[in-house]
Amino acid sequence: MAKVLLFRTSDELNARLMSELARAGYEVSSPERTDVQTVLQHEPDLILLQTDVKTLDCCGLISELKGNEASAPVKIVLLAHGGPLERSRALDLGADDVLSIPFESAELFARIRAQLREKAPDDRLRSEVREAKRKELEAEAALAAIVTQKESGKKRWVALWLVIVLAVIGAGIGVRNAQVSSKSNAKLALQMEKLHSEVVTERQLLERAQKSREVLDQEEAGSVKKQLAALRSDSADLRNKISTSSGPTLSDLDSRLKQTDSRIGRLETESRIAQQIVRDYSNSVCLIHAVLGFYDKKTGAQLKFAGVDANGDPLVDESGNATVTTEGKGRSVHIQVFGTGFLVDSAGHILTNHHVLEPWWHNTEAIPVPGDAFEATVLSIHAYFPGSDAPLPLRVEGLSEDFDLGLASVKLPKNHPKPVTIEKKGATSGSAVVLIGYPTGIDGILARIDETTLKQIAQASGHSTEDLVQELARRKLIRPITTQGHLGVVAPDRLVYDAQTTSGGSGGPVFNTDGKVIGVNFAMLTGFSGSNFAVPISHAAKMLETPKTVKAAR
Repeated sequence: MAKVLLFRTSDELNARLMSELARAGYEVSSPERTDVQTVLQHEPDLILLQTDVKTLDCCGLISELKGNEASAPVKIVLLAHGGPLERSRALDLGADDVLSIPFESAELFARIRAQLREKAPDDRLRSEVREAKRKELEAEAALAAIVTQKESGKKRWVALWLVIVLAVIGAGIGVRNAQVSSKSNAKLALQMEKLHSEVVTERQLLERAQKSREVLDQEEAGSVKKQLAALRSDSADLRNKISTSSGPTLSDLDSRLKQTDSRIGRLETESRIAQQIVRDYSNSVCLIHAVLGFYDKKTGAQLKFAGVDANGDPLVDESGNATVTTEGKGRSVHIQVFGTGFLVDSAGHILTNHHVLEPWWHNTEAIPVPGDAFEATVLSIHAYFPGSDAPLPLRVEGLSEDFDLGLASVKLPKNHPKPVTIEKKGATSGSAVVLIGYPTGIDGILARIDETTLKQIAQASGHSTEDLVQELARRKLIRPITTQGHLGVVAPDRLVYDAQTTSGGSGGPVFNTDGKVIGVNFAMLTGFSGSNFAVPISHAAKMLETPKTVKAAR
């Protein structure tokens, strides 16, 4: 029997759902508390959560549930008032599905069944993995007992074979996991792409640009520009209906028109503020490019590719994995990492994330090289400011171990951009925010370049990522991307907001409507554009009060 929790439903809706879900054969509960701990206690398969998407009142709860490993598999269906725009907004907040109020019970049950069908294979897989681990532990315990009791060699071999058999079973489940989970496959493909990214051909450059354009087009669908266009269309339709209506219908249409026009006015105001922030500070936000190498922890030898093919790509084994070695004179294994930073003073200090300056920090999954055998090292790291044609070498000045913050410095040219302004007051939940950064790294830049120019860049860049970035800088094509959103959760250790971003946007500044930085973007929930996270700027205060910055201020 599937378990369903009702969260924050109105009294009328709660009574209806409790009765209908129970009659449909579901185990249903409606606890007073709505938090992760409650979910872990009840262990539901699905949550029905009533919300007001206009106020983002569910953003914090969803981000906590999806961010917790134990509660993340639980399906969340939002129940919200509104039309297509509100439904798309709710999905952006990270819900698995959304249903507009009022709704028919038949449609609700159909959506619940669809979510449970989608969840079932993953549930079975998790159960099988747990069972395999249990059997492996039992086998290890049996082997340990036999060895301790110094029994005959024959029994030891029996126990050893038991461990081997269970290991094979575990491996089989692992293979099935790779087949079932497209997310796992995507992660492995991404890691291989990082190893292959040393060489960039014209064909690869055009393909990367096309993929990034598709991503940007999808994100554009939820942009303020698109929202305004949809609202203006709704406003025009309502005005046409009002001109031919009367009585109660006229009153309802007039009320809806006022609400729509009010939202249009608010979005237009926020859009003007964002444009001003871009004019003032986009040149202060730099692209950070780091190149990582790897060294054997025992011998100090550098990790290299065993060889390359005619196209310059690494040789691979029968499984498609790149073959590497610490011997010979092959090409070194490098990983290209991109992030964002922003200028905080005229002395050249740049604030960013700890994991941008040290990409392996709390982020071992992003490094496709075994960390127990090889040590990652930053071979080079540079900052590229918009409008500048030269890379600026970065020097690390400080790294926080408590928060994902890092401080670096560069030697600024005379005509450098102006530093950002830091907000000293606290942030307010529900307020508008503007995020500036380089999501997807250089791919996001390539997506905004025409094909003819791309071909010229490919021919001039010498097929290496470093040369490609420098060629983009020489042509002054490095410019950040700006997204808008609203704050959901304002906590002492984090800000949660829905301004879209992705990898590469780490370290970007989050501005309030006064044009002041309130946070440093540091994380997102993958495939969950409704929750991105920033470190409150107050946590950077001590880091910014270094002797050099104090001296520069004086």
